[in-house]
Amino acid sequence: MHWAWTEQLTTGELVISGPEAHHLLHVLRMKTGSSLILFDGNGSIADAVIQHTGRRDLTVLSQHIRRPPAALSTELTVAAAPPKGDRLRTMVEKLTEMGVHRLVLLETERSVTAPGETRVEKLRASVVAACKQARRPVLMELQPLISLHELLRQASADKRTVYAAHPAETTDPLPPPPVPSHNLIAPLLLIGPEGGFTDHEITLMKSVQARFMAWPGTILRTETAALVFATILLTSR
Repeated sequence: MHWAWTEQLTTGELVISGPEAHHLLHVLRMKTGSSLILFDGNGSIADAVIQHTGRRDLTVLSQHIRRPPAALSTELTVAAAPPKGDRLRTMVEKLTEMGVHRLVLLETERSVTAPGETRVEKLRASVVAACKQARRPVLMELQPLISLHELLRQASADKRTVYAAHPAETTDPLPPPPVPSHNLIAPLLLIGPEGGFTDHEITLMKSVQARFMAWPGTILRTETAALVFATILLTSR
């Protein structure tokens, strides 16, 4: 059954407009009487039936709101230097599908691109689309650009376990060290730009006792590394 996103999920009649209405009406060709699932991005979903359709909006009858159990027990924050072009959008989509809790756009010394607020808003639309595709009721959080120094300062204050993808710093790349069971703060995974992290940045990571990870025998591109190491961390406990 098709999913549709709405910011305000209540029982009764709801009007859906904007991009969601366009997708339902003109891409999926849904009609009066069609059934769908509504989700609010905060974990709640509801059964719904289309009552009326117009050219630019539609009215649905929402009922039976519920909160499905979380698919993953581990919340993970990925902080990645944004790759160029569509590779960033692909990374956002795939991390959303996988169930990553938050993606932070990371500014490093070798970063080659700095997405502005307009680009970030478009990426949030990609998050919504990926949630519908994956049947994920909670939107992945997307945090605008932040410097590595500031992010590590926050991680240290929160006593967050930090992982970093950097092959030169480990001879035993897989699996990563286990996260201490008493640490209830979501672990943080750092993914650098194409040129990798600088020596200065590695020193900063070591100052917060980061645990370094690598893929055996090869160097991964930014978006590939984000998916690979996020998968390892999400399934390691």
